[in-house]
Amino acid sequence: MEQSLQDKENRFRKLISEMRMMEGTVNTLQQRLQMLMGSVSELRLAKQSLGDLKDIESDSNLLVPIGGSAFINASLGDIEKVVVGIGADVSLEMSYDDAVKEVTERLDEMENAKTSVEQQLNQIMAQLQSHQSMAERLSSEIQQGAQGSI
Repeated sequence: MEQSLQDKENRFRKLISEMRMMEGTVNTLQQRLQMLMGSVSELRLAKQSLGDLKDIESDSNLLVPIGGSAFINASLGDIEKVVVGIGADVSLEMSYDDAVKEVTERLDEMENAKTSVEQQLNQIMAQLQSHQSMAERLSSEIQQGAQGSI
């Protein structure tokens, strides 16, 4: 076997190894993107709900979802104090305006993180496509070289 063919086989193996690593990275980024999309959706809903509640009078009756398409009747209390989760199962009571600000800031952070992950995903996908093209070309050259040496 000539050295050139051996070099091509080594490059081919290296490309395949790199492609496997890239595929793992793609899977990780896709999972992270799904998580971020869920967080963005929840924060948008929280922001919208806070905005909607501001226009409702205290002691108004509401239907509150409890899951499984079930609801309970509740009365709206004072919304000047809002309990907001800050992470690690810790919540803080804050003013309505501070709660809106906190939710808005977190929403912006999550949207920025989502954009960043999307960009990383696009970059790695482009690299993966490039590697696949090179691997196909090398595979063809290796097959032609092997047939020529028979």
